[in-house]
Amino acid sequence: MQDSFFLDSNVLIYGYSEAEPEKQRIARELSDADGAYVSTQVLSEVGSVLIRKFGFAVGEARSRVASIAAGCDVVTVTPELVLDAFRIAERYRVGLYDAQIIAAALACGARRLFTEDLHHGLVIDGLELVSPFALQARERAARYRPRRKLRRAA
Repeated sequence: MQDSFFLDSNVLIYGYSEAEPEKQRIARELSDADGAYVSTQVLSEVGSVLIRKFGFAVGEARSRVASIAAGCDVVTVTPELVLDAFRIAERYRVGLYDAQIIAAALACGARRLFTEDLHHGLVIDGLELVSPFALQARERAARYRPRRKLRRAA
């Protein structure tokens, strides 16, 4: 059985960015995978960015957000979820909107929250925060080998 996971809007938005094709590929793979959850907050944030930053017409943004909603399970932001976000914000010292994302991920029973905004590797109430792009960055760093310094003749 596939573990469920939650997608933050900042990860989904890379699926529409032409500027970073590798991040775009990873974001699309995650949004198409079985076990993906998003919240109504995430859907709203993605729609807003598609219109404001990517210049999508409202109808096109609506279509893209509807596609995400159809491909993922959606957690509705309820008053109880918002109140739990205050607990998380206070305990872990994160912003309220980030805490609301975490609360939604916890509410659906996700084991991992894929996000680029929060601390990679942090575990909150059993939920692991993971940057899906961190491994890619570490792999690049491991391949880099500085050149040896050349000795200058005296």
